[in-house]
Parts: sequence; C-alpha cells; structure tokens
Amino acid sequence: MATANYRWRGMKKLLAVFTLMVTAGGVLHANDTPERTTNSPSQAQARQFGIYFGGTASQYDLCVKKGFLPKGNQSAEEIAKAFLEKTLTNQDTDQSVYVEDGWKMMKKEISENESFYTREKCASVGKQWAKLLEAMRKK
Repeated sequence: MATANYRWRGMKKLLAVFTLMVTAGGVLHANDTPERTTNSPSQAQARQFGIYFGGTASQYDLCVKKGFLPKGNQSAEEIAKAFLEKTLTNQDTDQSVYVEDGWKMMKKEISENESFYTREKCASVGKQWAKLLEAMRKK
C-alpha cells in the first residue's frame, strides 16, 4: 500500500509539472499566428510563387534602400502587387491568399537577415528581378 501511495504522489507531481509546462508554453506562444496549412498542391504552388515572386520584389527594394540597386519610378513591391491584382481573377482568390502568405513569410525572413544583402547578393537579386520584369511584360 505504501508503494502505491508513493507512486500516486509521484504521478501527481509529474502531472503538475506537465500542466505547468503546457500553460507556460501557451503563454509564450499566445501571440504567434498559426501557420496556414496547405490542403492541395495548387495551394502549395501558390505559396511557393509568393515566396519567389514577392520575395524577389522585397529583396530588390531592400537593395535599393541600401544603395546597391537603382531606384525606379515605382518600388518593386508596388509593381509586383499591381501585377498580381491584374493577373489573379476572382476564381483565384483562394490561391491569392496563399501567394500573399508566402510573400509575407519571405518579407519577415528578409527583414530579419538584412545584413546578408551585400553588393554581390544585390547584383544577383537585380538580375533576377530584371528577368521577372521581362516575364511580366510578356503577359
């Protein structure tokens, strides 16, 4: 009987510690927004497109801000947004949410790693943005 009481007290302590850990974890992550899950390949592709297309625009604007690339009449992000508004139709609204989600995710990564964007890195970003501009003109 004494062994059973000892085990029960140990279980109660373990349960109390576990409850405290779960509560503390909830408090620590209360402001974190949950990641949007993709339910289909087309949603995943839309997110990847947002990461690539929007991310390149955001990188270009950062490089302009740093003085490594020339400034245009419009920011790269403004050009990208205008292009997306023209090309995504009402039937693509589901996809546009995932494009925007990918872009936001990339903007956050870029802002957290601004020091990575050197003159050399910005030169390759400029070349990639030029390719995207050319592809947009063809559409």
